[in-house]
Amino acid sequence: MIASEAANNAVPAAAMIPLLALGIPGEALTAMMLSVFRVHNLVPGPKLFQTQQDLVVSLYLCLFITNLLILAFLLVSTPLLIRVIHVPERFLGVSVLALSLVGVYSIRNQVTDCWIATAFGLFGYVLRRVDWPLVPIILGIILGEIMEEKFRASLARVETPLDFVTRPAAATITALIALALLSHLVAEFRSWKVRRSLAAVEP
Repeated sequence: MIASEAANNAVPAAAMIPLLALGIPGEALTAMMLSVFRVHNLVPGPKLFQTQQDLVVSLYLCLFITNLLILAFLLVSTPLLIRVIHVPERFLGVSVLALSLVGVYSIRNQVTDCWIATAFGLFGYVLRRVDWPLVPIILGIILGEIMEEKFRASLARVETPLDFVTRPAAATITALIALALLSHLVAEFRSWKVRRSLAAVEP
């Protein structure tokens, strides 16, 4: 448990490196931070270290102080937190759901937002039942607007679809994406064949 929590706490600080240096979120939390940066007209990248050095230093100081506070909090409250295990899951689920809906409603004070949150919650439940990862969907929702904006800006400079991959960097990234998709499809196909063969052998 200690090892898993230590690894979990180490993820945000490491994921902040590609976010701040290149503007590429490393996981779901940094993708949300990227959307917050854009709301405040902050563009992550090399220029951020030149123009907003105070912000970068403050972020990492906050991460360092947060880890110290978490350590102090857990040293004191771990015996109490362990008792949460004895609480039935249905009570915990209802409590988390109620707090989530209260938070959604408090943003604009509209019940419609709660229905939308409920629909996405059911969608996430279905994805978990079919064993599909949720993080790529979260990244797509947050980064979709940014990608659409950049895509529209690039359309003014291209004449054919091949113009997107004429540069070496763009061609390399496109090839890596295609290779990743192809390898995933091949792995899924092999897994499907194995499941089919096992189902045929079982009586």
